[in-house]
Amino acid sequence: MESIEMNQQVLPSQPEGESDSFVRRVRRAATTVLGNSETGRQVRALCDEHVSARNLIAQDRAAGSLVLAVVGATGQGKSWLVRQLIRDSPMKDSIRSGNNLDQTTEQLVWVGPQPPADLDARFETYVRVSSDEMEPFGVPYLLVDAPGATDDRKAVVDVARRALSLASAIILVVRRDQIRGQTPGVLAVASEGTIVLPVVNAVADGDDAVGADVDAFVANLRTVAPTSVIARPILCDDFFLSEESEATVGARVSGELVKRLKAELENNPDSDRRRSVKLEALDNRFRAALSGLLAEKLPGLTRAVERLNEEATKLPGQVAQTLVGADGPLAAAVRSRLRLSLLTSIGAIWFPFRTVLGVLNLTSGAWDRLLLSLSGSLPSLVSTIYTSTKMLAGDRNASEEIRTGLQRRSSAAVSDRLGPLARQFRDELELLRTSDSETPSAMPGSTRSNEAQVASLSGIEALQERSHSIFEAAIEQNAIRWATPFALVGTLIFWTLMAGPFVALYKEYIAASFDSLATTGQLHEHVMERFPKPEFAMVLTSLVLSILPTAIFAMFAISAAQSKKRTGAAIEQIRDQHDEAIRSLQREGVLCLRWDEPLLSDAEFLMSAGRM
Repeated sequence: MESIEMNQQVLPSQPEGESDSFVRRVRRAATTVLGNSETGRQVRALCDEHVSARNLIAQDRAAGSLVLAVVGATGQGKSWLVRQLIRDSPMKDSIRSGNNLDQTTEQLVWVGPQPPADLDARFETYVRVSSDEMEPFGVPYLLVDAPGATDDRKAVVDVARRALSLASAIILVVRRDQIRGQTPGVLAVASEGTIVLPVVNAVADGDDAVGADVDAFVANLRTVAPTSVIARPILCDDFFLSEESEATVGARVSGELVKRLKAELENNPDSDRRRSVKLEALDNRFRAALSGLLAEKLPGLTRAVERLNEEATKLPGQVAQTLVGADGPLAAAVRSRLRLSLLTSIGAIWFPFRTVLGVLNLTSGAWDRLLLSLSGSLPSLVSTIYTSTKMLAGDRNASEEIRTGLQRRSSAAVSDRLGPLARQFRDELELLRTSDSETPSAMPGSTRSNEAQVASLSGIEALQERSHSIFEAAIEQNAIRWATPFALVGTLIFWTLMAGPFVALYKEYIAASFDSLATTGQLHEHVMERFPKPEFAMVLTSLVLSILPTAIFAMFAISAAQSKKRTGAAIEQIRDQHDEAIRSLQREGVLCLRWDEPLLSDAEFLMSAGRM
């Protein structure tokens, strides 16, 4: 690992991405929560290894040349295959086989016309072979003979995996008699995003089962490494049992191998895409390793955070669902807004009917507004405040009061659901920190009262804004479309009944006015007596008799506007779109829990990082 750190120092600085921030936060959380405990040191070491592995993938040590890594378990024929690719070079005899333990190498062997950058003699060696002495490929390339990646020795495994991270393509060598084993799958998992060309070595003549075994082998590789490009395997005859010589078999296999690799690289030219897939796979393995380490070392804390996370994941949506209100308040809100929509869509020119309709709207909606004022739900915010703004402009504090009520309800729900789990999580964390120190020490933040709010629900304001839009859209779509015909009929009813008394009064008044204008000189008393003098009771009776049928018709209009069908359709639309709004806000990270305790936040992040 020392050599990797040395190589890392000479690397050009890489742009910091999302993965870098994630690893830094894992390291910081491990330091804050686990301190200098053994588990804390292991987590930080895992972070260091991950950063080094990402840097290995990101760097270009081959100066633009292709890197073909020959990998496989010990004794599969990797070095023999490398020698076939450089069979015209006198240096081929320097490629040692690993059939015997004393010949097994723990180093990466680079073969090609130029050495890689930053060659570390402790872990790597270089064999110079000119391009003319290598199997022609069309472009410059380097071969890497990797030690057995499934060797029991950790140093050998680390070196082999470095080859996987550097390779443009991987040549996976496996003996025919070991093709049914699970060893190749381990190698394939580490090769996500790379072109993998399997070479099945030592295939005997007349082996009728080889076809089925090779198909199962390839299917296994594609299952364990779905993002890798698994090419069709090359079968290499066992020249010890074949009538052909080793040279003939080697030449045929190397030629077919180069031909097949060139075709695969032409069909998959996007090296940047392959690199991004490899980095993503590496990040996934880091998270899995982190999760496994913490689950093994801290089982109690892991179970506590799993329960906490389960509730924390469900809670924002469940609380938000309750804020939409029960069926009663929601129906009251919808009816109130449907009535108001009918009223506001009628022009002032129809003032007799509009006036009657407005009075009836106030009286018929009294119980609805009482129900909404007591519910404290989002419909009460949307409908009651809207009505208040339109009709009772002085009620400026109502919106803030209902908003505060919603916040209180969400805080109470968070406290009731998460409080006990958070206290259990805090106790587990306290036990861990105490057991890792010689002298018991108080956990930072542990002096907080057990009854203190450990988290708060964020995003209620955004949900309120979306709820308002959803509510208004549902009302607009389900509001009555023929308000003007209602207004015309209602106005005609009123003026038809009022026309008789008023026409008679105006007729007498106009006649008396003409007589008074026609009379010259001093006005006579008998002329003035001709002006009508209606009694108030008569006018009031006429008005009441005209308003009553108009009010009855207005009640029909209100009933049609807030019919059960319209109200039900609006409620269904509101609930469906509200559910989708909640899911959308949760996906965007707007509607979520915000931990108020820094240590609890770091601990929860650390224990959950492996599942992100």
